[in-house]
Amino acid sequence: MSIDQCPEEINQHEALGHWEIDTVPLTLTERQTRFEIIRLIPDKTSASVNRALLALQEKIQFKSLTSDNGRKFARLHEAVTCPTYYYHAYASFERGSNENHNRMIRRFLPKGTKQTTALTVSKIET
Repeated sequence: MSIDQCPEEINQHEALGHWEIDTVPLTLTERQTRFEIIRLIPDKTSASVNRALLALQEKIQFKSLTSDNGRKFARLHEAVTCPTYYYHAYASFERGSNENHNRMIRRFLPKGTKQTTALTVSKIET
């Protein structure tokens, strides 16, 4: 669904469990608390994203996921049962929380970084 169909409760950051997702590596930002989850994935395919989400669902309940409309997120509905919303193309300002976190992550993992470890990602995450 388009972000235009997203309930106002989600946009106002009034409830827990609504997440923004991106691939910087894979990042998920909880919209109310700004809690950040970072996971390494082998590539930026929908299959890799979905595998990571399936593993995370064992620990976290997603009430909604909001992402850009890239191909890597085209099959989110196969991994999660919550509603999924898609931001408008070229409108990164619509996902401000996630973009701010991505900017901080890029200080440690500049764009184009190929080799990183789970330990490094864990240190960034905390």
